[in-house]
Amino acid sequence: MHFVIVGCGAVGGYFGGRLAQHGENVTFIARGQQLQTLQTSGLTINSIEGDVNLSKVSVVNAENLSLDSLTTPADVIFLCVKSYQLPTAIAQIKPLIHQQTCVVSLLNGVNAADVMQAHGIAAENIFGGLAKIIAEKTAEGVINHTGAKPHVTLGAFNFEGVTHESAELALAKKSTDTEQLSNIAKRLKLAGISVGITSDIELALWRKFIFVAAWGALASARKLNLGEIRSQSHIEFLLERIINEYADIARKMGVNLNNKHIKETLTFLSRLPETSETSMQRDIAAGQQSEFDILVAYPMAQVTALNLSAPVLTQCYQKLVASMSK
Repeated sequence: MHFVIVGCGAVGGYFGGRLAQHGENVTFIARGQQLQTLQTSGLTINSIEGDVNLSKVSVVNAENLSLDSLTTPADVIFLCVKSYQLPTAIAQIKPLIHQQTCVVSLLNGVNAADVMQAHGIAAENIFGGLAKIIAEKTAEGVINHTGAKPHVTLGAFNFEGVTHESAELALAKKSTDTEQLSNIAKRLKLAGISVGITSDIELALWRKFIFVAAWGALASARKLNLGEIRSQSHIEFLLERIINEYADIARKMGVNLNNKHIKETLTFLSRLPETSETSMQRDIAAGQQSEFDILVAYPMAQVTALNLSAPVLTQCYQKLVASMSK
């Protein structure tokens, strides 16, 4: 099975690196400094799960991809880019997609599949995924994994408006999807990666979203790490409140998110290191482009469209807009 990793930051670098470490056929798609680093220095992962240094990895330039860029066809393409990079990444990988290719998004947002379809990737090729890991890439290209056991969740979408000619074809598609996802999961497990397959990928995506987006919105607006949030009871209360606000959006959009999921999110946050920060928080603090649009502006737009009340999210949105416009 040939895995193609698009985006070689913390997520793509870690999971792609683990697959390559265990002998899987992995090709990284990179450009600029990332491309140069992988070509000259390989890939280094410093991890609480064990360090690894791959002195040589297979990497190709994202700027001029074609069918001839890969030695063998792509069976699985993991999209591990930032949300604002997704349209460009889709345009780049289109030549690599054949009828049996599984394109799996590991982005932080909840609408990547819609974006992929809007940019011309067939629904039959699109699968849902999410990654759980606390890691960052240093300026030298090293992946530092510092918290949470790395985990990947996979699932097939039930796209609205996509029909099949018969019930038999629909059943056959479901069977094919299950087989493809099972094969991917098997390879990930052999590489020592925790993995699960869900029958409700929309719920899984929103469960991660209420964790990373809500925490990221509050932490970015207040400029606090997780320990600093916990140390102030009124700020810790706001964290719980904004998570509930994101959950309200999900429920209004038809996602089966319940109070148990919220409690699990809060419990997971309570177990993370006090120094934990989100990638959006780090990007905003550094004055770099961030995932603000998908993690904060998108849910804020849903609040307006669905006529919901979300005072903490609204305040965070306004603070961040003001700070980023300076």
